Amino acid sequence: MENIAVLDLGDGRRIHCKGVDAAKSMWAQHYSRIDDATIDVFYPISLGGVVVTYRYDSELEKWVKSQ
Repeated sequence: MENIAVLDLGDGRRIHCKGVDAAKSMWAQHYSRIDDATIDVFYPISLGGVVVTYRYDSELEKWVKSQ
């Protein structure tokens, strides 16, 4: 099963993408000026799921997992 990623732009706008790479690409192409954007990735596991959140680290210039 493929994961679903939600690009949250921090201003109420959320964009659903098929996978984390698609969300990163969408952000880079259209929203890279928004530094406080996050990506929530929903991984389906059995009957439940796991959510992993990424944030863009402007100092490292890459997406990192939030703690």
